[in-house]
Amino acid sequence: MLLRDLLLPISVTDARCLALVFAPDLAARLGQLHAAYGTTNCIPIPATLVDGRMMLCADVLTEVRPGGLLAAMWCAADQSVLGAAVEVIPWDEAVAMLLPQAPMVWE
Repeated sequence: MLLRDLLLPISVTDARCLALVFAPDLAARLGQLHAAYGTTNCIPIPATLVDGRMMLCADVLTEVRPGGLLAAMWCAADQSVLGAAVEVIPWDEAVAMLLPQAPMVWE
């Protein structure tokens, strides 16, 4: 399913079961939008998947509603581009594709 197929607003319960998957160039654009319109109270930081794409938990979509922490960023984004470029998949599928992280070394 694509983001354009998702009926917004989405509940927190439903959103936490889904992941938003997109190309690195779109992640860079979202970073630019957040820098210009975002808030330090909600900073979407995508994780890298093994195939090079990026992902976020869909719970960020609960903050794009009017008055939400990401509302200004959402309004400034080209929603037709996002709708066509962001894939929505089950959270478990996305987690299974996460790029392995190096273990933390405690000193």
